[in-house]
Amino acid sequence: MKTRFFTLLTLLLLLFQGCSNEFPKTATEIVEYITDDITTLVVPAGQDLRPITLKSTNITLSEESRADMVKIRIFKIENAVYKLVYSGAIDKDKAINKIIRIPNHVGLFAVQADLARGTREWVVTPSELENLVIEDEVVVDADGDEGKSATSAKSRKSSSKNDPPTWNCNDYTEFTGTDDGDFKISKTSAQGLNVNKNTKIYICSGGSWKPSYLNDNDGKLTIYVGSGATLSLSGSINSTIYNVGTFNGINLNTTDDSEFNNWGTANIVGTFNTSSKEVNIYGGICNISGSLTINDNGHFDIDGGKVNLGGSATVSGKLHTKENSEITVAGHFTVNGKGEFKNECKATISGNFTNNEKVEFKNASYTVISGSFTSNSNSEVSVKEGSILKCASILSSTKIKGDKAYSIIETGAIVFNGKDQFEGELDICSTSYKESMGNKGVLNTCTTFISSGGCSPGYNNAVDTDKDGVIAGVDVDDNNPNVASYNFPQGQKSYFTSIYEDLYPCSGDYDLNDFVHNYSYQESFNNGASNNGKNASITEIKFDYKFPAMGGAFNNSFVLRVMDEDNNAALSLDSSNRYAINEIKRVHDSQNKTTLFIFNNIKAMYTTNKGAIINTVRVDYSDIPVISGKVTNINGAYDEFILQDGKVDHEIHPLYNKLHANYLALNNPSMFNDANNFLRCDDKSSGITNLFVNANGFPWVLNDLPVDLPWPKEGVSILEAYPNFDDFVISNPTLDWYSNSNGNRNSSKIIN
Repeated sequence: MKTRFFTLLTLLLLLFQGCSNEFPKTATEIVEYITDDITTLVVPAGQDLRPITLKSTNITLSEESRADMVKIRIFKIENAVYKLVYSGAIDKDKAINKIIRIPNHVGLFAVQADLARGTREWVVTPSELENLVIEDEVVVDADGDEGKSATSAKSRKSSSKNDPPTWNCNDYTEFTGTDDGDFKISKTSAQGLNVNKNTKIYICSGGSWKPSYLNDNDGKLTIYVGSGATLSLSGSINSTIYNVGTFNGINLNTTDDSEFNNWGTANIVGTFNTSSKEVNIYGGICNISGSLTINDNGHFDIDGGKVNLGGSATVSGKLHTKENSEITVAGHFTVNGKGEFKNECKATISGNFTNNEKVEFKNASYTVISGSFTSNSNSEVSVKEGSILKCASILSSTKIKGDKAYSIIETGAIVFNGKDQFEGELDICSTSYKESMGNKGVLNTCTTFISSGGCSPGYNNAVDTDKDGVIAGVDVDDNNPNVASYNFPQGQKSYFTSIYEDLYPCSGDYDLNDFVHNYSYQESFNNGASNNGKNASITEIKFDYKFPAMGGAFNNSFVLRVMDEDNNAALSLDSSNRYAINEIKRVHDSQNKTTLFIFNNIKAMYTTNKGAIINTVRVDYSDIPVISGKVTNINGAYDEFILQDGKVDHEIHPLYNKLHANYLALNNPSMFNDANNFLRCDDKSSGITNLFVNANGFPWVLNDLPVDLPWPKEGVSILEAYPNFDDFVISNPTLDWYSNSNGNRNSSKIIN
């Protein structure tokens, strides 16, 4: 396939015969490279000569996530270096599958999500990224290591200062059934015990104790259950228990003298009736299959752990749910007598809630009651400090008061008995609310923002400063209503390359060095036409351009073209020490509703000689300047091409781009182009998907090369400079023909 023996004379004759407007490459230096014959190589139908493609991915936020919207960043990982390709937000209602576009040549991606417990990272392959679900829960295994994500299990760290006790089992003798001492149980034991004197029993890892009888009438027994150990009791308990392992109970009744402290797992089958002043769930989980009764003097604190109650709760003592804690109740919840319930974190109640004494919802807590909330007490109900209370209906004989920060009450029907009402900093989200139900500080907007936290998922969770549908802190630009997310198609501060043959419509020498363009874009997306996150489109771009080579006598112009229905797109330069903005001409194409920003006289960055050859025979200019700028008011998409010798009617475009399938104007020349160039000389254009190609399917532009590609030297065909290019065309469209590996490059034929 490769032909290596054309002489320079033959080549020059072919070029002269093939195209009448050929310009000599240089008058001062003779080029003696031998070129491959591009005319014998045919591009198979449908093959895209771009070495990379940008494809959409499909990322979703778990329905179980505590947050409705999460900020994420996606990085491509190349040689252990992270390059940002996306920054934006995702919510539960939709996957991100249009905005994010990732390059197919990257093997690994990192996804970082800012979640309630901090930032989590997933390192995934492109195929894994396609169906990634962002979850904000983490399983903590027995070794304390965070493992795979799971929405069914929740990691919790105790907020209590009461850390679990530690001990060394080697310090004690094996328990034999006697009291008055310190003993260990290291195996399975059913030994009963009568306790008359102070006794401590340490159940070590691998040990278990299910006493056949236990009499501790004076509360002189203390039991320590270590990690990996088990204690099983039933009936009445007077003892003190510290559980770090597993505690199994049946129909328990803890007395005034007893104490139960949990950091492990407690499973109680049946009822749990307690008069103890010290029931503390410092960590871990306490599962009660039946009902929970806290008697008058009982005090039950959830202080860093979780309680799952399968029945109803009756509180005549005190039940407090503190920071980083949670209680779920499958039945009804009743506060009686001298009872008190304080929720400072999270409570979920599937039945009705009846308050006959004292209830407080505070400390930015989150309370969800599936049924009604009824308060028959003479004491006010406190809902304060940015708390959220949700219930089906409210019937109250006392006032419900907010304080310190606005809280949300979301409910249905509302009835106050007597003259009581809502007071203070409350926003009542209910269609049943009437102005007479609250004092002047009470709102009925249902729009109050409450931020998410460790206990609460927040409410509205939206301070949307710029009104673009994305909340502050998640929005990548809180002050720009047109920008909600960023996409970096090449990777942040990374460049792709396009190389042009400027003799169109003649193939010429096909050395593709006549105009070399390195580019890096930051695309700014809105959040959809109605701020719904759908149909998002590009509204702004930032660009960094380098033009390292310009061969031939033409002084070609570069064109950045943007969709611009309203003719208000504007370009500004941020950094361009060697290129003046007055060289850029703005032209509006009213027929196609696009605006062309034409970068004229680019050679001026290197020389005043407009016919100079720049970096194609040898590297004359090693200092490659960067032109950085921004275009605003774009209506969805953009592309780029060149004008041969700066002539507005002589355009040279890349191949059809599937990404612009919905933007017909960007896959066509502009209204200014001279269509007579089609089918002249070597051009064999036919139909929109096959424009600017020769008879063998080759374009005059190779673009989206994923490196700062070194270009062929003057007069050297792309086939000679890159020996594997023809294999890529003939048989392997996924072949890496361009990188500096696998014998891809003929170093003597390219500019280094």
